Amino acid sequence: MAPVKIAILASGSGTTAERFITDCVNGRVAGDVVLVIANNKNAQVFDRVAKLNNKHGLDIKTANIGKSTHPPKDNEEVEYGHQTSAEEQAILKELKSAGIDLVLLLGYMKLVGKSIVEKYGWRDDYMSVYQARMLNTHPGLLPATKGLFGIHVQERVIAGKLEAGHCLFAVDSEYDDGPVIAEHKVQVDKEDTPESLFERVKDSEKIHLAEDINGFIVEQKKYMGVE
Repeated sequence: MAPVKIAILASGSGTTAERFITDCVNGRVAGDVVLVIANNKNAQVFDRVAKLNNKHGLDIKTANIGKSTHPPKDNEEVEYGHQTSAEEQAILKELKSAGIDLVLLLGYMKLVGKSIVEKYGWRDDYMSVYQARMLNTHPGLLPATKGLFGIHVQERVIAGKLEAGHCLFAVDSEYDDGPVIAEHKVQVDKEDTPESLFERVKDSEKIHLAEDINGFIVEQKKYMGVE
């Protein structure tokens, strides 16, 4: 059976994407990253992928698709953090063209458009999470930190004396709303600041991500009757 073709959507530094691609190269995941899309043309993830391509002889394609490359149409109103219709369709076209089996959102700071969710994400008519083909990471436990991102998650955890951690979930048409696939708790120390806690959460996420994704792929193949 051919390895699963994986696409990553990112927005920033790409440290998690870099670690995940390296884990794929090292055989920890039954799949290969073949495409990385970022909405920010200056995202560091592009440089990281270029270095990984050179170091490991990979051929991961990269694409900058965002509001600047695909602006709103005349009279199109786009909420902050949402994709333009042209941006959404361009991403969908790239995913289809590359024959992507699984889409990962690793630090992607936009709400994914409905046509992409319809094709790859979690839908209400699905019977199993393993029918979904688009996953996202979240630096907190859901639903307690739903709708928050980055350092704001850890601010909420500390202020509200909540459990800290991170999770992997299937993407639907709302923020942080799809079924949770895996979660890992991180201890909160009494001297923690949001910054120190966030660093440990990110470290834990990098450690567990490949195992969690691979576990999803294995279970998805079982569900679909593919060996």
